[in-house]
Amino acid sequence: IPQIAPFEVEIVSLAPGDIALASGLPIRSSRAVADIERTDLIIVPSLVVGASGWQSGRYPQLVDWAARMHEQGALLCSACSGIFLLAETGRFDGHISTVHWGYATTFAKTFPRVPLQPDRVLIAAGKRDDLITSGASNSWHDLVLYLIVRFIGATAAQTIARSFALQWHHD
Repeated sequence: IPQIAPFEVEIVSLAPGDIALASGLPIRSSRAVADIERTDLIIVPSLVVGASGWQSGRYPQLVDWAARMHEQGALLCSACSGIFLLAETGRFDGHISTVHWGYATTFAKTFPRVPLQPDRVLIAAGKRDDLITSGASNSWHDLVLYLIVRFIGATAAQTIARSFALQWHHD
């Protein structure tokens, strides 16, 4: 019996093509967000937040797209500083979130309506636990394990955690 993959992963951006990560490592975006009419899950990775702080309004197309996808039922997830972009949607207002402690002061000043708990590794908030934030860059492991538990099951997540020697957080 052929197995169906539980996730179809795709890297997307404003335009298809090469994207330089904060580290300088290039990755390829397969499609533009404008071409995606529906998705179940959005994960925004760590983003560069300069010394002058987050520049709101820099990515209006991405913010509008994420808000539209959330209205259609997509989960909004962030790793570390990815919450800065997602917070611009307004969806996190009034919902507890987390971010790396080094960004906490800047985030709180930029988005005062988003209650912040930077000491937490992972937070699922919202009416459907549809607003998911993970603290530091390496806490994306916790985010991925949470999503595997949610969509596939705890046994699969425990197997993956053991296989990759990841710390299993019970909270």
